[in-house]
Amino acid sequence: MLVAVLLCGLVPWSVQSFADSGVPFLRFAWGGISFTPVLSARTLLEYLTLSGSPLLVPWIVATGCWLLAVASASLGLADREDPRVTSGLLVLAGAVNASVALRFGIQPLRTAYPLGTLALWAVAAWRYRAWTRDRPR
Repeated sequence: MLVAVLLCGLVPWSVQSFADSGVPFLRFAWGGISFTPVLSARTLLEYLTLSGSPLLVPWIVATGCWLLAVASASLGLADREDPRVTSGLLVLAGAVNASVALRFGIQPLRTAYPLGTLALWAVAAWRYRAWTRDRPR
C-alpha cells in the first residue's frame, strides 16, 4: 500500500496549458515543471516565495493530505494502519487537487487535466476495497 500511495506523488497532479503557447506545465505534489522558455523545475516552496496565486493554498492542502496519507500508509509497516484513514486522505487530496485544476482551467485560454486526482482516487478505491474484502466480520 505504501508504494502505491508514494507513487501518487510521482504522477503529475495536473497537466496545465495556455492556449497561446500550447506547451504544458506539469504540476506535482512537490512543485512544477515548466517547458517554457526552457525546461525548469521549481519546488512548491519556491512558488510560495514567487507568487501570491490563490491556487497555492489548495495546492498546499492537497499536498498535505497526500503527505498525511503517506504517513498513515507507512503505519502499515508496523501493522497499525487504518486503511479508511489512508483512503479518506487520498480522496480529500484528490478532491482538492481537482478544485485546483478546475479553478485554473476555467480561466480564459487555459486548460488543466487533473491526472493526479484520478491516481489518488484509484489508489483510495483499491485500498478501501481490499480492506472491506479482508476485514474480519
